[in-house]
Amino acid sequence: MSKTNHFGIAIAGLGTVGSGVAKILSDHQVGDHGLFLKSILERDPEKGPAREWFQKIPEAFVNDQESILQDPEIKVIVETIGGTGFAREFTLEALKRGKHVVTANKDLIATHGAELCAKSQSCNRHYLFEAAVAGAIPVLSLLREYFQTRDILELEGILNGTTNYILSEMETRSLGFEETLKQAQELGFAEQDPTNDIKGYDARYKLVILAYLICGQWISPSEIYLEGIDRLELPDFEYASRMGRSIKLIARMRRVEEKGNNYLQAFVLPMMLPRENVLSKIDGSTNALSLKGRFSEDISLIGKGAGSLPTASAIVSDLNRVARNEKPIPLPSNTELFQLMPFNESFFRHTLRFEVYDEPGIVGMIGKILAESGINIYALEQLPQYHRIGDAERESVIFTITLEPCSEGVLWEALDKINLASFMIQPVNVLRESL
Repeated sequence: MSKTNHFGIAIAGLGTVGSGVAKILSDHQVGDHGLFLKSILERDPEKGPAREWFQKIPEAFVNDQESILQDPEIKVIVETIGGTGFAREFTLEALKRGKHVVTANKDLIATHGAELCAKSQSCNRHYLFEAAVAGAIPVLSLLREYFQTRDILELEGILNGTTNYILSEMETRSLGFEETLKQAQELGFAEQDPTNDIKGYDARYKLVILAYLICGQWISPSEIYLEGIDRLELPDFEYASRMGRSIKLIARMRRVEEKGNNYLQAFVLPMMLPRENVLSKIDGSTNALSLKGRFSEDISLIGKGAGSLPTASAIVSDLNRVARNEKPIPLPSNTELFQLMPFNESFFRHTLRFEVYDEPGIVGMIGKILAESGINIYALEQLPQYHRIGDAERESVIFTITLEPCSEGVLWEALDKINLASFMIQPVNVLRESL
């Protein structure tokens, strides 16, 4: 907290990540570039992680933003408030007042990144967000400074530690989804409201940011096709295992050139990956990213993607960057304009999981609908342990059909008809494998 040093830091929001930043700054005091923690903006310092720090350094706590914005000693504000409302207004005002801003708020960046980055450039201030993607893995710095981003052809990654922990437990311990989610919450890997994680929104926000750094243009999160992991069940993992596959929530972006047009294929989906794929080996809450370059070929980055200290370490790395050079980093250049490829034009090998009432002619009817759509069946499998008596004394069965590669649009048309059949207990669950 020494005031003799010249680069004051304010933390806005002392939750899990903000308290991690406070710990690193406290443990290492000033560091090489004169960093010191000057103020903490926290509405309720008596609760959560803020309580410990309020007991240690109560004089650092403030409850109004003006005291931070007007303080000439504070050069950088660490925004760990979260959300897209007040955090956006506060960030814009901080930049306007001449403060640099460092954040881990991927929701805000993905939704309002174009506005905030433009504001930082016009104010000649840094707006840095290394901690917003993959925690301690310095992927954003590598994209900005090391890779020739115009030569990156494909990116795919595991960008959410919560979902990867759940999928790993379901695969290796044969635990059901609800049981595994509860376990993840008890261990602190999942929030009490896990929607952002299990529905895939968090990974999609991160993919928006990565796409921007690679292609130089912002994509609206809602434009990226998304499916979460909340419909996965144990039979999916058993079938995947018999096929030599693992199931992971994959965020993927790929450049596609067709008929002189530049497209981006982008999605977040549960995917079946061959066991030899490096991402299939990533267990627990670890994050990983694979990049395929025109010249660099395949590069993989693996590390802690979440948690107080791994995320805070990325924030402190950005703080040191600002202290070394107060001149802001140029925005990514956009030399090519990309259109987002409609997801229904994407091709995959699909495995369909059916849960049906056991009646004669079911496979024949499904096969007929698929054939009418021009879809060929590659394999069909049923495991006897999933043949059971239902509540109404009707037998139910679970089986899978793996298809020859086809487009999403063609498959959707067929599934719309199949899901209307009276024997269907629930809609068909779809797992995909890249070609």
